[in-house]
Amino acid sequence: MNSFFALMDPSIIFMNATLSTILYDAIRTIEQHWDTMIQAIEQGILPDVEDLGRYRTPLEAFVRANPARAAELRKINVGSAGWLKEIWPSLLVIRVTLSGQYASLQPKLRYHFGPAVSLQSVIYSATECMVGFGYDANNTNLYRLDSNEHIELLDIDKARSPENLSQPSGKKYEVFVTTNDGLWRYALNDIVEVAGFSPADGQPLIKYCERRGVGFRVAGEFVSESELQRLVASLSDMLGQVIEFTTEIDDRQSGVLGAYGFYIELADGFGPDPQSALYKVEEALLKNPGYKKYSEAGFIGKPTLRIVAPGTFTAYRNWKIQQTGFTVGQVKIPTTIIDVEIREWLAKRVFVELDHDFEALKSDPTV
Repeated sequence: MNSFFALMDPSIIFMNATLSTILYDAIRTIEQHWDTMIQAIEQGILPDVEDLGRYRTPLEAFVRANPARAAELRKINVGSAGWLKEIWPSLLVIRVTLSGQYASLQPKLRYHFGPAVSLQSVIYSATECMVGFGYDANNTNLYRLDSNEHIELLDIDKARSPENLSQPSGKKYEVFVTTNDGLWRYALNDIVEVAGFSPADGQPLIKYCERRGVGFRVAGEFVSESELQRLVASLSDMLGQVIEFTTEIDDRQSGVLGAYGFYIELADGFGPDPQSALYKVEEALLKNPGYKKYSEAGFIGKPTLRIVAPGTFTAYRNWKIQQTGFTVGQVKIPTTIIDVEIREWLAKRVFVELDHDFEALKSDPTV
């Protein structure tokens, strides 16, 4: 419903969203219900796009018929490059998390909003506390360490030992935080890299890298979250623009412990060479020494790529919100899934599984 009220107001100059996935979900909602929302603006009613329950009546008090605004919106070519800038001509800045796993949506957001809107990743925070703030408006993964709590950066290669950070070394550190309220000490399980220091006050400038211990293993190997993210990001040129993904141990192959199974959602259908994606995935995984060892020993099967229907991960977030009562900002797509219910839920939404005989599918306009 936030999307509908935003559509009513052409004067918006600033937007804020917790995560890039939340912002992109809002864009999809507008696209899917475009005609319904415009008609509602014209008539001065709430669109019937979700069950508002007891909130419908109080929200309707804020809606007024606006035929002129509806006429403006009908002239816009929905889904074209920069079309959202036409909806909000005064829009200048969007603040949204675009680092880590949320970086994959940046090209898609840029397409929809156009080059004139500044996309800024300005907050690095956790449930426990604030960690830092964006340092460079043009860099979506550079934060100045800034917190009211006590932050420690511990060397991940030296059993979480403290270290003098007088020089940026490209080394990785784990973030620990001790909160003022109760003096609780937490391992955030975030891995960061010190990229430099602020010339104003010497505070460390950090880049988010990955979650500690989050990754994938079938046998004795370990492929980190960042390796998986880089691998999937590298597929966009051939497979198509990847919006989101997750992985599972695919146990459908006989004679092996399991295989790396990827569930991928694409933005606009397949790219020019999806058949090569499987080869690239296997090639990239084999660069990991552990994966290579156990794959050649016959413990790990061939990786699999399954493409899920558009909107799958948006539906996942809505499903988990209904199940748990969490807010949308607390529901994230895990890099790896082991929960049987979630795996079965995703499997039902697969509409294409890539294999080495994918060539015939590329000419099908419905794929």
